[in-house]
Amino acid sequence: MNRILAVALLGAAVATPAAAQRPDRLVDPPISRSVNWFAYVGGDDIRANCGRDGRDRVRLVYNARYTDQVRTYELFLQPDGTTGMTVGVLADQGNVANLSIAQPSDVLKPWSMKRGERILSPAETRELVDLLQASAAFGPPREGLRLADVDFWWTVASCRAGTWGFQAYHFPTDGFANARFTAKLFALDPMAAAVPVNPPRKQLPAELQRDPNAPPNHMKANQWTLTVGRDGLRR
Repeated sequence: MNRILAVALLGAAVATPAAAQRPDRLVDPPISRSVNWFAYVGGDDIRANCGRDGRDRVRLVYNARYTDQVRTYELFLQPDGTTGMTVGVLADQGNVANLSIAQPSDVLKPWSMKRGERILSPAETRELVDLLQASAAFGPPREGLRLADVDFWWTVASCRAGTWGFQAYHFPTDGFANARFTAKLFALDPMAAAVPVNPPRKQLPAELQRDPNAPPNHMKANQWTLTVGRDGLRR
């Protein structure tokens, strides 16, 4: 077990030049993701650069029970009306029963992002942005909303024309129904065929899913919850 962990740490520390240039580079390697995930969901990097680099961008995160599936969408809006979209998918992180290790890099596969990208046309961009605006996706958020890892929710971090924005939608609260952009975004998702979307569904409240008798560091013993502030995630 120690040998496997050592290999995993070594593999996570190695990054390709292409990966180093991506905005989600801090959450792509599994070990780095454990440290930087909350800042990524909160859009800390977008907020820090908003109004400085002249870029309009939107980051959407769909948490469909963290160990089951997470989908991330990076949208880079271009002056010509098109949008570059990068998609990252984490799936079945909690299921390692069938893990087969043929080579050292296989250790990281259950926790590594599957990636896809595409260019949205001006018409696709306008429709998606209109749906985001109709969903109040650029803020302000509902302060005090709690986002547990075992629940279904969306976050949207954005910078448009130098203005920072943040929004969150939690299922099954009424606010989740206000996310009118979801069907369109999933339709544009180049990864949807390979990794189908995990749809929201009724389940036990997050606090009832925690098992106080689970061993330390077990997924059912250590859950996390994010809390929404007035204009972003609380720290």
